Amino acid sequence: MRFFQRIDGTVMIRLLLALLSLAWAFLAPVTAQDYYSQYEVVDVLNYRFDIDLNDTTDIIRGSASVEVLFKSRVDQFFIDLASKTNQGLGMVIEELLEDGVKADYSHYNDRIQINPTHSEGGKKATFKIKYQGIPDDGLIISENKFGDRTFFGDNWPDRAHHWLPVVDHPLDKALLEFSVCAPGHYKVVSNGTKVKESIEGNRIFSQWKTTVPLPTKLMVIGVSPFSVQYQKSASGISVSTWVYPQNEKEGFKDYSKATQPLEFFESYIAPYPYSKLANVQSKTMFGGMENASCIFYNENSGSDKKKHEILLAHEIAHQWFGDAVSEKDWHHVWLSEGFATYLADIYMQETWGKEAFVASMLDEREQVLMYSRRRLAPIVDTTLNVSLRLLNVNCYEKASWVLHMLRRELGDSKFQQCVKSFYEEFKFGNALTSDFRMVVEEISGKDFTLFFHQWFHQPGHPVLSACWDYKDNEIKLTITQHQSQHIFEFPLDIVVKGELGGSVAETLLVYSPEQTFTIKSPQKPMKVILDPETWLLFEHR
Repeated sequence: MRFFQRIDGTVMIRLLLALLSLAWAFLAPVTAQDYYSQYEVVDVLNYRFDIDLNDTTDIIRGSASVEVLFKSRVDQFFIDLASKTNQGLGMVIEELLEDGVKADYSHYNDRIQINPTHSEGGKKATFKIKYQGIPDDGLIISENKFGDRTFFGDNWPDRAHHWLPVVDHPLDKALLEFSVCAPGHYKVVSNGTKVKESIEGNRIFSQWKTTVPLPTKLMVIGVSPFSVQYQKSASGISVSTWVYPQNEKEGFKDYSKATQPLEFFESYIAPYPYSKLANVQSKTMFGGMENASCIFYNENSGSDKKKHEILLAHEIAHQWFGDAVSEKDWHHVWLSEGFATYLADIYMQETWGKEAFVASMLDEREQVLMYSRRRLAPIVDTTLNVSLRLLNVNCYEKASWVLHMLRRELGDSKFQQCVKSFYEEFKFGNALTSDFRMVVEEISGKDFTLFFHQWFHQPGHPVLSACWDYKDNEIKLTITQHQSQHIFEFPLDIVVKGELGGSVAETLLVYSPEQTFTIKSPQKPMKVILDPETWLLFEHR
């Protein structure tokens, strides 16, 4: 997803992030171990949701069929669903059946605790949950910028349970089916393929289904007045645009560029993992939200054409990383956001050339340096609770920069091979940072323990200065690391510009607080340039 748009090299994330983080701070943190422990014994295989919407009230009526596989015998397990609050928001369960028979359950603190009748290892069971209520979050029922009523799912990170009974964690992926009934003046879009749709009286009935599993953060519907346009990619993927009718002319033009990054990523990574790609103007709080096969963009996201194309590239890259390959743990969200950010940069390099690519990397580096002055933390930051605070410069721009440095270490060909192999090995599953490291080591034949430890699990970055003496056709160049954190180890490219116009290029291995290197030079240096090709995340002192 994109939390912001870049404007004149700055990041419009600060105020929104602060306000949203403050709101989330009052919520109890999710106990991740609950999800990991349950997944050891219970696996959700399939969700089917029947959602009834109307214009006279914000109450939704739902029916969920949740098919689970018991890996071993359990006395109880849970499904997340928001409880009704004192303000009247949240969901009330009207009926819960286990394989058609009334089930034993309790619903409190936003969870349904179910005591299954038969849960032997290898057994499957289907739990049908009828419920109704007004969503406090997750399904955003509001008016769009033109005053038209709309309904949009907005689940990230774990907000799906405000309107759907789910295991609200990316670890437990499942197949999905949505059947939506709404007033007939709306159109409906969702994940997967449209199975059927009909208008009966003044009601629309729309059914959508996936053939591959998704995490619940990506399970959405969009119900709104829409104008729709269809294209096809070179590989035959249906690429559609869903915009408010008032934005039809510019929306169709802006979103039509989606085929370009789609086709690039198919060539760079692998074939597109889903049956279709819908690009949808919506009420998402984010700049864009990468819902699998059904990307939601903020309703004002298309105001700058070039930045909108970068946003399209970022969200489309997510279809491979974040969607098909999902983080196993929220603190490894960089596997989603860092990959999408850097793959969009690579797309930029392919589309607009090296100069535009380098300008983007320099902008991202400056954002990392600025963020570190306010909050010094590693990319994999286990001190954070599950909240919007997880979305920060570290998991976007810093992680993008680490992938950039890894590309320099591996070379273009092996880096691309690592991206492809990581995707293929974990496609439609989940991964941790260590899983990516193992792929890199397998392909490169090298040990990347130090690289991953210092860049992903340690805070900070190198802060460097350089000074030199020249005597007898030799430069004595001293590189000093000034950061107060640990000492980094990295290759440093330098160029020495001579007084007479020549230059000398070297690559130095830096691993100590202070190191002096001897460089042969036929002329006295005028200037020493650190990292001339923009390959190192560092701060110049």
